[in-house]
Amino acid sequence: MQNHDVPCAVCLVRNRSVVKMFPARKTCYSGWKLEYRGYLMAGHFNFQGPSKYTCVDHHPDTVYGGSSDMNGKLFYFVEAVCGSLKCPPYVNGRELVCAVCSRK
Repeated sequence: MQNHDVPCAVCLVRNRSVVKMFPARKTCYSGWKLEYRGYLMAGHFNFQGPSKYTCVDHHPDTVYGGSSDMNGKLFYFVEAVCGSLKCPPYVNGRELVCAVCSRK
């Protein structure tokens, strides 16, 4: 996926009132339906400009012809840091997963 553009996806889920991203989860809570799961990603902490945590699908698509390496907004894996997070269950330096879930 390095140097490839990723398409943006907005979940439109019929008959569901809420779509929410849950960081550090592979599954949804009871009563929620899994739409997709992946890895929590964001901009690099050393780079200027705002960044937002985003759940990137574990099997991401790329934009056709979008590999010109222009270094626009870059996504990096969010990794667990013990002390900020309780270890265990988290593992220091391991990428965090995420789940996008919906419910009525």
